[in-house]
Amino acid sequence: MSNNTGNIILALLAGAVVGAGIGILMAPNEGSVTRQKIKDSVGKSKDELIDKYHELAQLLHQKAEKAGENLGEFIDKVIESGNHEKDELIALLEAKLELLKTPVKKTAKEYGV
Repeated sequence: MSNNTGNIILALLAGAVVGAGIGILMAPNEGSVTRQKIKDSVGKSKDELIDKYHELAQLLHQKAEKAGENLGEFIDKVIESGNHEKDELIALLEAKLELLKTPVKKTAKEYGV
């Protein structure tokens, strides 16, 4: 997305420069009038570029907020899942420990320990 935005901004700037150059070459008016037209055109292009920048900044801010919400939900799910899996793991380990204790107890009885 940022690559497309950079291309759009570059195209806008290039268009403004080319438009100003053509305006100078094709100007039927006096130099002062042509310069004023160029100044107005550049000012308008600048204002449009600033507006596009603010739109992009707002869009990025919204996407960042959404990503933050999604990340928070993901972390909550992982923690919740981890707690559930932790309990299952503890139960499994306790069962295995009991299985291991049985032969040890039997062997200890045999040797009188």
